[in-house]
Amino acid sequence: MADTLTLGGTATATLVGAWELRAGSHSTTEWLDGAADVAYPGNLGGFVATNSDGANGYDPAPKMALINVTGGANGETIILSGGASAILSVMATDGGAAAVAVGASFTGLTATLRYLSGSANVTTVMVLYN
Repeated sequence: MADTLTLGGTATATLVGAWELRAGSHSTTEWLDGAADVAYPGNLGGFVATNSDGANGYDPAPKMALINVTGGANGETIILSGGASAILSVMATDGGAAAVAVGASFTGLTATLRYLSGSANVTTVMVLYN
């Protein structure tokens, strides 16, 4: 299970939600398991799994967080902690009525907001992280 994500930094940031992206295990070979240690609920006509069971506990998967930032300014930061080890990608979009060009950069566990035009509104930030 994923740890609880916490936010720090200079931005006024609110965590909307954080989810583990699990559609299979990342960087594991569990799909080779063949369910060798359980009976199949049906008949496969002689199929026998011959490989070993690769499931050895919990394999962490990439995670995604949605964050709202209010009253943002150019250069403000969002710092992840609480089990996060690295940011993989950051996307930011303006959530206000007036169009504001906004982007984000990241290094380590810090995402930095970049407001390119207009005045800051509510910004929605999506972070993919490990």
